[in-house]
Amino acid sequence: MNSELSPLLRRTWPQRLVIVASCALIGAVTVSAVLLGGLYERVNDIGRVQFSGDLLVAEPDTTQPLNFLIIGLDSALGLDPDDPATFAREYDPRGTHNADSISVVRIDPTGGQVWALSLPRDLLVEIPGSRAGRSKLKINAASLIGGAPLLVETISANFQIPINHYIQLDFLAFREVVDELGGVSIWLPYPARDQATGFTAPEAGCVELTGESALAFVRSRRYEEYRDGRWVTDPTSDFGRIERQQAFIYAALERAVARGARSPMSLSALITAAVDSLVFDQHLTAALLIDLAERMTDFEIGSLEVMTPAVADVVDEEGRWIGLELVEDLDARMFNVLRGQADVIPASEVRFDVALSSDSVSAGDAQVLTDLGFQVGEVAVLETPIANSVIVYPTGQESAAASLGRFVYPAPARMEDPSATTMTLVLGESHEAVTFFPLPDNDPDPGATPAVLPDLRVRETSEAGGSTTGSAVSSTTPVLGLPTSSTTVPSTATDDATVGARSCS
Repeated sequence: MNSELSPLLRRTWPQRLVIVASCALIGAVTVSAVLLGGLYERVNDIGRVQFSGDLLVAEPDTTQPLNFLIIGLDSALGLDPDDPATFAREYDPRGTHNADSISVVRIDPTGGQVWALSLPRDLLVEIPGSRAGRSKLKINAASLIGGAPLLVETISANFQIPINHYIQLDFLAFREVVDELGGVSIWLPYPARDQATGFTAPEAGCVELTGESALAFVRSRRYEEYRDGRWVTDPTSDFGRIERQQAFIYAALERAVARGARSPMSLSALITAAVDSLVFDQHLTAALLIDLAERMTDFEIGSLEVMTPAVADVVDEEGRWIGLELVEDLDARMFNVLRGQADVIPASEVRFDVALSSDSVSAGDAQVLTDLGFQVGEVAVLETPIANSVIVYPTGQESAAASLGRFVYPAPARMEDPSATTMTLVLGESHEAVTFFPLPDNDPDPGATPAVLPDLRVRETSEAGGSTTGSAVSSTTPVLGLPTSSTTVPSTATDDATVGARSCS
């Protein structure tokens, strides 16, 4: 298949349902409700899908982070036939539907952190079991071909993300939970509408969304705002839609947390409202949810991080659009977070200077690090040689130092210097190589760790990958990692002309 990429264009996803918002609402109220006790029976009434073998990774205990695959079905089953959400949809008598929205939600019960990664349904991937040589298929085709088990296998195989549990929901669940919450308030900078979904907000400011209007809002693809006396279509297309969806997520969570803290009875009503439109895997029990809820009692809205990978359109040799491909590298931070490697920082986000212990240490390794994607600054030779390699890093950059250290052999020691403003990699006399692939077990040798910070005064500096001449030190000998002049951090302004820019709580 011949294809061309155009930068960062997103098409047609997710068209029907914001699964992250639904997961946040339903997941939060489910966990909180069962914590109250007395809802075991209702959880047991939730539909189940059976997974065989090791498709779902068994968690050792609920103190460990868990990955939930959350699927929103393109199903309006149960809604009024005249509801706008039912238009152009036919019920499949086999009970199958498109996986319209696909998200992986990671919950760290110990750290109180939650991450949500949305995968576009039109993303082209290799589906396990497909014929050899067959072109990649859209990821939502996996659920049509082999149901939930094949979708789990497809995500695990393509992104190396382990899945612990599975949750499936539809339009009806979303609508009913929002209504049970008493609606969700969101701030709009202008009057707005979408004639395709039926969303309408005649006034700017805090708008109370019911289940019906919330569904129309999060599904909106032709969003218009009334500015300067005329209706203006949102020019940002899917980018703007993603921002609106994220704003709704936070607003909905604020409402759910507020209702939960004040009204235990309302929590029972919330889980009861959604129970008939949910499907869990066979291992997601009430006991597990209760234990997880107990560990997440201190969860705050600000601890939720929503992630969306950059994608590009793929067209065939005749210019016809066929799907999406990732622009993000599979080693990007968002994927590493879901793999349990949250401390691994992508090379492109790691900036440092390089100090060579002496002229005998190759400056070419600095160029190798540049080729690997690291942001290499100055390269210089130390005034005073040292035996073993070390990374000197400013406060708060320990994870970046660890990521860099995985590519250096033998593994450099890591030392924090609160006075440093830039990280410095010092390649000592014992340095052998920079590797082209990260070494999985490359922890520093405790016996080789310097007792004190190395002297970072250098003989001469040059650009990354440049040569050093070893000229004598002057009275103004530079010191790597320290500022050479004062800097001013520009101030940033908030843009209130954005949906959700203000809180309605």
